[in-house]
Amino acid sequence: MTGPAALASRFDTPLTLALEVAGVPLLVRTNDSEIWARLAAYYAPYVVEAVAPGAVEVKLVQGTMPPVGTFRDVKRAEGRPVKEAVRDVPGGRLILKRATGVIMGLWSKGAFAIGDLRTNLNQGINLVNACYAKRVVDRGHVLLHASAVSRGGRTVVLAGPPGAGKSTSALHLVEAGFRFLSNDRVLVRAVTDGVEALGYPKQPRVNPGTLLHHPRLHTLLKPEEREALAGLSPRELWRLERKSDVDVDAIYGAGTVDLRGRKTALVLLKWRLDGEGFSIRRLELAEAMADLPLFQKDLGVFDPDRPPGQTEAPATITRYAAVLEQVTLLEVTGRINFPGLVDLVADVLS
Repeated sequence: MTGPAALASRFDTPLTLALEVAGVPLLVRTNDSEIWARLAAYYAPYVVEAVAPGAVEVKLVQGTMPPVGTFRDVKRAEGRPVKEAVRDVPGGRLILKRATGVIMGLWSKGAFAIGDLRTNLNQGINLVNACYAKRVVDRGHVLLHASAVSRGGRTVVLAGPPGAGKSTSALHLVEAGFRFLSNDRVLVRAVTDGVEALGYPKQPRVNPGTLLHHPRLHTLLKPEEREALAGLSPRELWRLERKSDVDVDAIYGAGTVDLRGRKTALVLLKWRLDGEGFSIRRLELAEAMADLPLFQKDLGVFDPDRPPGQTEAPATITRYAAVLEQVTLLEVTGRINFPGLVDLVADVLS
Protein backbone atom coordinates (compact mmCIF):
# COMPACT_ATOMS: atom_id res chain seq x y z
CA MET A 1 0.00 0.00 0.00
CA THR A 2 1.36 3.42 -0.97
CA GLY A 3 1.95 5.79 1.94
CA PRO A 4 0.09 9.11 2.29
CA ALA A 5 3.11 11.23 1.33
CA ALA A 6 3.45 9.35 -1.97
CA LEU A 7 -0.30 9.64 -2.60
CA ALA A 8 -0.16 13.39 -1.99
CA SER A 9 2.65 13.79 -4.51
CA ARG A 10 0.22 12.75 -7.27
CA PHE A 11 -1.98 15.80 -6.76
CA ASP A 12 -1.20 18.97 -8.71
CA THR A 13 -1.83 21.88 -6.33
CA PRO A 14 -0.39 25.08 -7.88
CA LEU A 15 -2.18 27.60 -5.60
CA THR A 16 -0.37 28.22 -2.32
CA LEU A 17 -1.10 30.04 0.93
CA ALA A 18 1.66 30.61 3.49
CA LEU A 19 0.51 30.85 7.11
CA GLU A 20 2.12 31.33 10.50
CA VAL A 21 -0.09 30.41 13.45
CA ALA A 22 1.31 31.09 16.94
CA GLY A 23 4.81 30.48 15.66
CA VAL A 24 3.93 27.36 13.63
CA PRO A 25 4.59 27.72 9.87
CA LEU A 26 2.08 26.08 7.52
CA LEU A 27 1.96 25.87 3.74
CA VAL A 28 -1.50 25.18 2.32
CA ARG A 29 -1.73 24.09 -1.32
CA THR A 30 -4.84 23.62 -3.44
CA ASN A 31 -5.94 23.10 -7.02
CA ASP A 32 -9.09 25.20 -6.72
CA SER A 33 -9.30 29.01 -6.86
CA GLU A 34 -12.57 29.15 -4.87
CA ILE A 35 -11.07 27.08 -2.05
CA TRP A 36 -7.93 29.25 -2.09
CA ALA A 37 -9.95 32.48 -1.84
CA ARG A 38 -12.11 31.20 1.00
CA LEU A 39 -9.07 29.95 2.92
CA ALA A 40 -7.28 33.27 2.40
CA ALA A 41 -10.27 35.09 3.90
CA TYR A 42 -10.68 32.63 6.78
CA TYR A 43 -7.01 32.68 7.75
CA ALA A 44 -6.42 36.35 6.90
CA PRO A 45 -4.77 37.28 10.25
CA TYR A 46 -2.20 34.49 9.79
CA VAL A 47 -1.25 34.92 6.12
CA VAL A 48 2.45 35.70 5.54
CA GLU A 49 4.39 36.49 2.37
CA ALA A 50 6.72 33.51 2.50
CA VAL A 51 6.62 30.19 4.28
CA ALA A 52 9.22 29.62 6.98
CA PRO A 53 11.59 26.63 6.91
CA GLY A 54 10.16 23.43 8.34
CA ALA A 55 6.56 24.31 7.49
CA VAL A 56 3.88 21.64 7.65
CA GLU A 57 2.49 21.20 4.13
CA VAL A 58 -1.25 20.55 3.70
CA LYS A 59 -2.80 19.82 0.29
CA LEU A 60 -6.53 20.42 -0.13
CA VAL A 61 -7.71 18.91 -3.39
CA GLN A 62 -11.09 19.39 -5.06
CA GLY A 63 -11.54 16.05 -6.81
CA THR A 64 -11.95 12.31 -6.39
CA MET A 65 -9.56 9.58 -5.36
CA PRO A 66 -9.42 5.98 -6.60
CA PRO A 67 -10.19 3.28 -4.01
CA VAL A 68 -7.37 2.86 -1.48
CA GLY A 69 -8.53 -0.22 0.41
CA THR A 70 -10.67 -1.03 3.41
CA PHE A 71 -11.18 1.41 6.29
CA ARG A 72 -11.98 0.55 9.91
CA ASP A 73 -14.74 2.55 11.61
CA VAL A 74 -13.73 4.50 14.69
CA LYS A 75 -16.34 3.83 17.35
CA ARG A 76 -17.80 6.70 19.36
CA ALA A 77 -19.84 6.82 22.55
CA GLU A 78 -22.94 4.63 22.55
CA GLY A 79 -25.69 6.06 20.39
CA ARG A 80 -23.44 8.47 18.49
CA PRO A 81 -23.03 7.82 14.74
CA VAL A 82 -19.66 6.94 13.27
CA LYS A 83 -17.92 10.00 11.78
CA GLU A 84 -14.58 8.59 10.64
CA ALA A 85 -12.87 5.42 9.53
CA VAL A 86 -9.11 4.91 9.41
CA ARG A 87 -6.53 2.85 7.57
CA ASP A 88 -3.03 2.85 9.01
CA VAL A 89 -0.48 2.42 6.22
CA PRO A 90 3.33 2.54 6.01
CA GLY A 91 4.43 6.07 6.79
CA GLY A 92 1.17 7.41 8.18
CA ARG A 93 -2.62 7.16 8.26
CA LEU A 94 -5.56 7.51 5.88
CA ILE A 95 -8.92 8.80 7.14
CA LEU A 96 -12.32 8.50 5.49
CA LYS A 97 -15.01 10.98 6.56
CA ARG A 98 -18.10 8.81 6.38
CA ALA A 99 -20.71 11.55 5.88
CA THR A 100 -18.93 13.40 3.06
CA GLY A 101 -16.62 10.85 1.47
CA VAL A 102 -13.62 13.14 1.92
CA ILE A 103 -10.37 11.15 2.23
CA MET A 104 -7.42 12.50 4.22
CA GLY A 105 -3.84 11.38 4.64
CA LEU A 106 -1.45 12.23 7.46
CA TRP A 107 2.29 11.71 7.87
CA SER A 108 5.06 13.31 9.92
CA LYS A 109 5.64 16.31 7.65
CA GLY A 110 2.27 16.95 6.09
CA ALA A 111 -1.27 16.02 5.19
CA PHE A 112 -3.78 16.03 2.37
CA ALA A 113 -7.54 15.97 1.88
CA ILE A 114 -9.37 15.14 -1.34
CA GLY A 115 -13.08 15.25 -2.11
CA ASP A 116 -15.81 17.87 -2.49
CA LEU A 117 -14.03 20.44 -0.36
CA ARG A 118 -15.93 23.38 -1.83
CA THR A 119 -19.01 22.00 -0.08
CA ASN A 120 -17.13 20.68 2.96
CA LEU A 121 -14.39 23.26 3.41
CA ASN A 122 -14.77 23.04 7.19
CA GLN A 123 -13.16 19.60 6.97
CA GLY A 124 -10.17 21.06 5.16
CA ILE A 125 -9.92 23.80 7.80
CA ASN A 126 -10.08 21.19 10.54
CA LEU A 127 -7.22 19.31 8.89
CA VAL A 128 -5.05 22.44 8.69
CA ASN A 129 -5.78 23.17 12.35
CA ALA A 130 -5.04 19.59 13.37
CA CYS A 131 -1.63 19.80 11.68
CA TYR A 132 -0.91 23.00 13.62
CA ALA A 133 -2.04 21.38 16.88
CA LYS A 134 0.01 18.23 16.25
CA ARG A 135 3.17 20.33 15.93
CA VAL A 136 2.34 22.11 19.20
CA VAL A 137 1.47 18.87 21.04
CA ASP A 138 4.77 17.39 19.92
CA ARG A 139 6.47 20.26 21.78
CA GLY A 140 4.92 19.14 25.06
CA HIS A 141 1.54 20.90 25.17
CA VAL A 142 -1.65 19.12 26.18
CA LEU A 143 -5.06 19.77 24.71
CA LEU A 144 -8.09 21.08 26.58
CA HIS A 145 -11.70 20.85 25.40
CA ALA A 146 -12.42 24.45 26.33
CA SER A 147 -12.82 28.05 25.23
CA ALA A 148 -10.63 30.90 26.46
CA VAL A 149 -10.44 34.68 26.69
CA SER A 150 -7.69 37.00 27.82
CA ARG A 151 -6.91 40.49 29.01
CA GLY A 152 -3.43 41.95 29.17
CA GLY A 153 -2.00 38.62 28.05
CA ARG A 154 -3.52 36.76 31.02
CA THR A 155 -5.95 34.00 30.11
CA VAL A 156 -8.99 32.35 31.65
CA VAL A 157 -9.99 28.97 30.25
CA LEU A 158 -13.67 27.96 30.30
CA ALA A 159 -14.45 24.23 30.40
CA GLY A 160 -17.39 22.03 31.31
CA PRO A 161 -19.60 19.17 30.19
CA PRO A 162 -21.16 19.13 26.69
CA GLY A 163 -23.77 21.84 26.37
CA ALA A 164 -22.32 23.99 29.15
CA GLY A 165 -22.15 27.01 26.85
CA LYS A 166 -18.38 27.41 26.56
CA SER A 167 -18.50 29.17 23.19
CA THR A 168 -21.47 31.32 24.16
CA SER A 169 -19.71 32.32 27.38
CA ALA A 170 -16.58 33.31 25.48
CA LEU A 171 -18.58 35.55 23.16
CA HIS A 172 -20.35 37.22 26.10
CA LEU A 173 -16.90 37.98 27.49
CA VAL A 174 -15.71 39.36 24.15
CA GLU A 175 -18.82 41.56 24.12
CA ALA A 176 -17.65 42.84 27.52
CA GLY A 177 -14.23 43.80 26.17
CA PHE A 178 -12.07 40.71 26.61
CA ARG A 179 -9.92 39.33 23.82
CA PHE A 180 -10.77 35.99 22.24
CA LEU A 181 -8.08 33.32 22.53
CA SER A 182 -9.84 30.16 21.36
CA ASN A 183 -13.06 28.31 20.85
CA ASP A 184 -13.49 24.65 21.84
CA ARG A 185 -9.75 23.77 21.88
CA VAL A 186 -6.90 25.25 23.97
CA LEU A 187 -3.29 24.03 24.01
CA VAL A 188 -1.44 24.52 27.32
CA ARG A 189 2.02 23.77 28.70
CA ALA A 190 3.67 24.42 32.04
CA VAL A 191 6.77 26.59 31.55
CA THR A 192 9.26 28.20 33.91
CA ASP A 193 7.21 31.37 34.40
CA GLY A 194 3.69 29.93 34.42
CA VAL A 195 1.44 28.22 31.90
CA GLU A 196 1.55 28.98 28.18
CA ALA A 197 -1.84 28.95 26.46
CA LEU A 198 -2.28 28.80 22.69
CA GLY A 199 -5.54 28.97 20.79
CA TYR A 200 -6.78 27.37 17.58
CA PRO A 201 -7.12 29.55 14.46
CA LYS A 202 -10.78 28.57 14.18
CA GLN A 203 -13.79 30.85 14.18
CA PRO A 204 -16.31 30.00 16.89
CA ARG A 205 -19.29 28.00 15.68
CA VAL A 206 -22.39 28.83 17.67
CA ASN A 207 -26.09 28.06 17.70
CA PRO A 208 -28.90 30.50 16.82
CA GLY A 209 -29.72 31.22 20.46
CA THR A 210 -26.27 32.69 20.95
CA LEU A 211 -26.66 34.94 17.91
CA LEU A 212 -30.13 36.08 18.95
CA HIS A 213 -29.09 37.53 22.31
CA HIS A 214 -25.92 39.37 21.27
CA PRO A 215 -26.42 42.95 20.08
CA ARG A 216 -23.65 42.65 17.46
CA LEU A 217 -24.30 39.06 16.44
CA HIS A 218 -28.05 39.02 15.88
CA THR A 219 -27.47 40.73 12.50
CA LEU A 220 -26.04 37.40 11.28
CA LEU A 221 -29.63 36.12 11.38
CA LYS A 222 -32.23 37.03 8.79
CA PRO A 223 -35.20 39.06 10.13
CA GLU A 224 -37.55 36.10 9.69
CA GLU A 225 -35.10 33.87 11.59
CA ARG A 226 -34.95 36.33 14.50
CA GLU A 227 -38.74 36.44 14.63
CA ALA A 228 -39.06 32.63 14.64
CA LEU A 229 -36.35 32.19 17.27
CA ALA A 230 -37.85 34.84 19.54
CA GLY A 231 -40.91 32.62 19.95
CA LEU A 232 -38.91 29.70 21.36
CA SER A 233 -38.42 29.04 25.06
CA PRO A 234 -34.93 29.41 26.60
CA ARG A 235 -34.61 25.62 26.81
CA GLU A 236 -35.61 25.16 23.15
CA LEU A 237 -33.08 27.81 22.09
CA TRP A 238 -30.34 26.22 24.18
CA ARG A 239 -30.90 22.81 22.60
CA LEU A 240 -31.25 24.05 19.01
CA GLU A 241 -28.29 22.78 16.97
CA ARG A 242 -27.60 24.80 13.81
CA LYS A 243 -24.05 26.07 13.84
CA SER A 244 -22.86 29.33 12.27
CA ASP A 245 -19.30 30.67 12.05
CA VAL A 246 -18.59 33.99 13.77
CA ASP A 247 -15.71 36.06 12.37
CA VAL A 248 -14.74 37.66 15.68
CA ASP A 249 -12.17 40.11 14.25
CA ALA A 250 -14.59 41.30 11.56
CA ILE A 251 -17.39 41.93 14.06
CA TYR A 252 -15.49 43.23 17.09
CA GLY A 253 -12.46 44.76 15.38
CA ALA A 254 -9.08 43.59 14.13
CA GLY A 255 -6.91 42.22 16.92
CA THR A 256 -9.79 40.93 19.04
CA VAL A 257 -8.47 37.42 18.44
CA ASP A 258 -5.12 36.76 20.12
CA LEU A 259 -3.96 33.14 20.12
CA ARG A 260 -1.25 33.58 22.76
CA GLY A 261 -1.63 34.05 26.50
CA ARG A 262 -0.55 33.02 29.97
CA LYS A 263 -3.16 30.82 31.60
CA THR A 264 -4.27 32.29 34.93
CA ALA A 265 -7.38 30.28 35.78
CA LEU A 266 -9.55 27.36 34.78
CA VAL A 267 -13.29 27.88 35.30
CA LEU A 268 -15.43 24.75 35.21
CA LEU A 269 -18.96 25.61 34.11
CA LYS A 270 -21.31 23.21 35.91
CA TRP A 271 -24.28 25.54 35.85
CA ARG A 272 -27.69 24.61 34.36
CA LEU A 273 -30.65 26.33 32.77
CA ASP A 274 -32.83 25.05 35.62
CA GLY A 275 -30.27 25.70 38.36
CA GLU A 276 -30.75 28.03 41.30
CA GLY A 277 -28.53 30.89 42.37
CA PHE A 278 -24.99 31.45 41.17
CA SER A 279 -22.19 29.90 43.21
CA ILE A 280 -18.42 30.02 42.81
CA ARG A 281 -16.13 27.57 44.57
CA ARG A 282 -12.36 27.25 44.56
CA LEU A 283 -11.17 23.72 43.74
CA GLU A 284 -8.21 21.81 45.07
CA LEU A 285 -5.86 20.19 42.55
CA ALA A 286 -7.18 16.70 43.35
CA GLU A 287 -10.76 17.83 42.66
CA ALA A 288 -9.81 19.36 39.32
CA MET A 289 -7.90 16.22 38.33
CA ALA A 290 -10.99 14.15 39.19
CA ASP A 291 -12.89 16.31 36.69
CA LEU A 292 -10.19 15.88 34.03
CA PRO A 293 -12.48 13.80 31.74
CA LEU A 294 -14.66 16.93 31.34
CA PHE A 295 -11.91 18.93 29.65
CA GLN A 296 -9.17 16.50 28.63
CA LYS A 297 -8.85 16.14 24.86
CA ASP A 298 -6.58 14.52 22.29
CA LEU A 299 -6.15 14.79 18.53
CA GLY A 300 -8.05 11.56 17.92
CA VAL A 301 -7.60 10.18 14.41
CA PHE A 302 -5.53 13.24 13.47
CA ASP A 303 -2.55 11.98 15.45
CA PRO A 304 -0.94 9.34 13.21
CA ASP A 305 1.48 8.41 16.00
CA ARG A 306 -1.32 7.17 18.24
CA PRO A 307 -3.95 4.47 17.67
CA PRO A 308 -7.51 5.87 17.91
CA GLY A 309 -9.03 5.32 21.34
CA GLN A 310 -5.72 4.59 23.06
CA THR A 311 -5.72 5.42 26.78
CA GLU A 312 -3.78 8.55 27.72
CA ALA A 313 -0.21 7.81 28.77
CA PRO A 314 0.74 8.50 32.43
CA ALA A 315 3.31 11.08 31.26
CA THR A 316 0.53 13.07 29.58
CA ILE A 317 -1.63 12.98 32.72
CA THR A 318 1.39 14.35 34.60
CA ARG A 319 1.53 17.26 32.16
CA TYR A 320 -2.12 18.08 32.89
CA ALA A 321 -1.38 18.07 36.62
CA ALA A 322 1.65 20.33 36.09
CA VAL A 323 -0.61 22.85 34.34
CA LEU A 324 -3.46 22.74 36.86
CA GLU A 325 -1.24 23.13 39.93
CA GLN A 326 -0.07 26.54 38.67
CA VAL A 327 -3.44 28.18 38.04
CA THR A 328 -6.54 29.22 39.99
CA LEU A 329 -9.17 26.48 39.79
CA LEU A 330 -12.83 27.53 40.07
CA GLU A 331 -16.18 25.79 39.75
CA VAL A 332 -19.38 27.64 38.86
CA THR A 333 -22.72 26.06 39.73
CA GLY A 334 -26.34 27.16 39.88
CA ARG A 335 -28.26 28.88 37.11
CA ILE A 336 -26.62 30.02 33.87
CA ASN A 337 -25.67 33.65 34.47
CA PHE A 338 -23.50 35.28 31.81
CA PRO A 339 -23.26 38.71 33.54
CA GLY A 340 -22.13 36.91 36.70
CA LEU A 341 -19.47 35.06 34.70
CA VAL A 342 -18.25 38.34 33.17
CA ASP A 343 -17.81 39.78 36.67
CA LEU A 344 -16.00 36.64 37.83
CA VAL A 345 -13.52 36.62 34.94
CA ALA A 346 -12.92 40.34 35.31
CA ASP A 347 -12.13 39.80 38.98
CA VAL A 348 -9.77 36.89 38.23
CA LEU A 349 -7.87 38.96 35.66
CA SER A 350 -7.90 42.22 37.61
